[in-house]
Amino acid sequence: ICMIPSEMPLVSAKYIIARLWFIGVFFYLGFLIFKSDSRYFKIFIWSFIAGLFIVSFYTIIKQIGLGIFNQKAANGACAPFFIDHTSYGATIAFLIPMLVCLIFISRRFVTKFLVTLLTVFFLFALVFSYSRAAWLSVAVAGGIWFIWFIRIKFSVILFGILVVFGLLFAFQQDIGRWLRSNTTDSSGDLKKHLNSALNVSTDASNLERINRWNSAIRMFEERPMFGWGPGTYMFCYAPFQRSYERTIISTNFGTGGNAHSEYLGLLSEAGVLGALSYVLILLFTFYRGFYISRKINDRTNQILLIGALLGLVTYTIHGGMNDFLDMDKIATPFWGAIAFIVALDVNYRVKEKENLKELKS
Repeated sequence: ICMIPSEMPLVSAKYIIARLWFIGVFFYLGFLIFKSDSRYFKIFIWSFIAGLFIVSFYTIIKQIGLGIFNQKAANGACAPFFIDHTSYGATIAFLIPMLVCLIFISRRFVTKFLVTLLTVFFLFALVFSYSRAAWLSVAVAGGIWFIWFIRIKFSVILFGILVVFGLLFAFQQDIGRWLRSNTTDSSGDLKKHLNSALNVSTDASNLERINRWNSAIRMFEERPMFGWGPGTYMFCYAPFQRSYERTIISTNFGTGGNAHSEYLGLLSEAGVLGALSYVLILLFTFYRGFYISRKINDRTNQILLIGALLGLVTYTIHGGMNDFLDMDKIATPFWGAIAFIVALDVNYRVKEKENLKELKS
């Protein structure tokens, strides 16, 4: 729908065709395969692990040659397989919850030991990807698993979220001053690099993100219903930049990434309806996924389901700071995981209906 009033219809048409290719293969075809036999999802995961292992091994070897603590060298070490270290880190982060789940469902000691080594290897690769958003996303996924494991009620979680937002609002001026006082820039020192994530005073990467976000918001304010058209942000955002927000890496030519946020990017390109549709996909997926995770009896499927959900959690968090769903490396596990969750949900509903019929008869 948003393609029709697009500022650049041909760009939007190309963008949508590329997205339909990802959704058609990884979601719809994946759904049909996983619905027929959920064991195919393990093959899907292992196939992705095999490919990513080769890329990660190659990247780490390059990083060792350039200096493993050389943060600037790490930014391009994953080329030509990934455009930069952030998409590389996001992909590894997505895979880690699934790897941990494979440890628990592996029955043979040799397989369990192999998957454990792979998990340690990918954690090492994640740390030295120097992607702060990827680090944060894995930490949040761990917190979500803990909440699921100890069965905290949703009402308690919602109350906690409201309290946190209330405190942030009440102390926003103090928090703003504290953030502005942070002048730690990105570096090879892991502690300093993590601390630089909160630097909104001098860190060019963070400041450019804010510039892109504000540009996306201004684009949305001008065309709130349908946006400027799918895939058009990088071609249309330049006039919406403000001189006082531009950084040393700012550009008018759409290089260096898009809006750096799935949510704000969608708001600018597809308006409120496009952004809302994406959020609803995530909400329904998480709602049904966590709901049936307590209902299905098959232990292997239950553990794989949690792995798929937590993998999606990593990108849901990461999507607030970057936008990579137009890349096959992220689109593959993202739509594949959703396809698996939907397949399990459909099969669960079918069994529920069969059980009800048996009870009535």
